[in-house]
Amino acid sequence: MNIAAKLHKIVLLEDREFISELYRSILDREVDEEGMKHHLRELGKGTPKHGIVIATLQADEALRLYAHSSLSGKAENGGSKVSGALRRIFDMKHEPFVHSLYRDLLCREPDQPAYAGYVDSLNRGKSKFSVFARFVSSSEFESLLALDKYAFARRALDQLILSFYK
Repeated sequence: MNIAAKLHKIVLLEDREFISELYRSILDREVDEEGMKHHLRELGKGTPKHGIVIATLQADEALRLYAHSSLSGKAENGGSKVSGALRRIFDMKHEPFVHSLYRDLLCREPDQPAYAGYVDSLNRGKSKFSVFARFVSSSEFESLLALDKYAFARRALDQLILSFYK
């Protein structure tokens, strides 16, 4: 299961369970009381769950976790977690890194001009974090997480079929 599918399953959970699983899956830890209260307040104000997911993916704590893939034994233990998948992706060379972001976050094959642009920007010194942030803050990723479970499955299946025939 790709990262977008894992995150989509988390978005479908009820509020407290959503927050708890979000922390376990993205940050490799249990949610603290302050974090739970903060996110429950945000949900109460109408912040969409997918917005909380995107903010958590871009949090300094998450980015530090993904950047230190070789320093943590959790990478092997967290194989089914989003954090483990992101550690493996962040550890890749530029081309597979960008390709994996397309496949795992957008559930599709890359379009060539954009793919080449991302790889070129990485080769010129742009950080993987900035490229990752572009993907997770994109309207395409946000709309994918916001889909109901049937529409998400249908879109993911359509993309899989299209990539098979390319």
